[in-house]
Amino acid sequence: MNFTPPPIPTDAPILAATTTATTTSSHAHADPTVAAAVAQPVGAVPTIVAAETMGTATTGAQGQEPQLTDEQILTQMQAIKDEEANLHPLVDRSVDLLELAQEYENGSETFKTKIQNLSDTHDRMRRSRGDGNCFYRAFAFAWFERVMLAIKSKPELHATAVRTIEETKDLLLAAQFELLAFEDFYQVTLETLQNLVHYTSDELLTAFQNDEISNSIVMHFRLVASAFLKTHQDEYAPFLEFGQTMDEFCSMHVEAMGRESEEMMLIALTKATHISIEVAYLSGNQSAVEVNFLPFLPDTAVYMPPLVLLYRPGHYDILYRKSHCLEGVI
Repeated sequence: MNFTPPPIPTDAPILAATTTATTTSSHAHADPTVAAAVAQPVGAVPTIVAAETMGTATTGAQGQEPQLTDEQILTQMQAIKDEEANLHPLVDRSVDLLELAQEYENGSETFKTKIQNLSDTHDRMRRSRGDGNCFYRAFAFAWFERVMLAIKSKPELHATAVRTIEETKDLLLAAQFELLAFEDFYQVTLETLQNLVHYTSDELLTAFQNDEISNSIVMHFRLVASAFLKTHQDEYAPFLEFGQTMDEFCSMHVEAMGRESEEMMLIALTKATHISIEVAYLSGNQSAVEVNFLPFLPDTAVYMPPLVLLYRPGHYDILYRKSHCLEGVI
């Protein structure tokens, strides 16, 4: 079956993976590289990366400051970005959508108008930290929250979700990932999902605000997206840059913590988990006053309203519809 990407609305930006991050290995090198990205705080530059990227500064003329190498400049820029991101929780409490308009109070009128129009159908949002992992974290929290809030009325959603995560283990093995490389991430994700039967909304939020738990879940979903692409190379390889292999693409852009997500990753993760999402594209394009929605609806999707994510250039948050706002969302 050939891959045909969904039509991108004219209002939608290109989701370029531009964030500098750690590249993790997907195969036999189990914990040393992969776990380093998760075990350390998100804002930290992993030691294993610093040793590889810092290099030696070029000595300038006498009395002048040494000139930094390109690698050192990129490392410093990433450290500044990480420090700023760490000012915000990994996942925040939900807020009124109109609070977002306050961020543009002295800025784009187009953004403010679109947010106002969007609030007619979507009344709340939940921020995810802008650390390059926001799509995976927002996707995971939105899915787990939906399942948790429906446990009493639709317990089958929880059973299906648990079975889906269990099946990702087989997918990862089929993609030649070593069990040792992903077992910890898989186990944390599965246990968090299983614990939803006991969680309150506050407890779920606390779990996703915990670095170890939250980043393990993010890492698991990154590996799942990578595994799906690797096991469906015939469909997706034609969309890679000339000469790039799928293994190279996944290692650099999918498996690496802190790398922003392209649409190919969204398609891969929704198909691998059988979860539908809609992405609301909020851009400064003045040719339209409405926010365009791009659906990602896998053929095997579980029957429930799609999760909704809000995309602003370079960042994903969670969006809540008025008609499907579930009691207990915090």
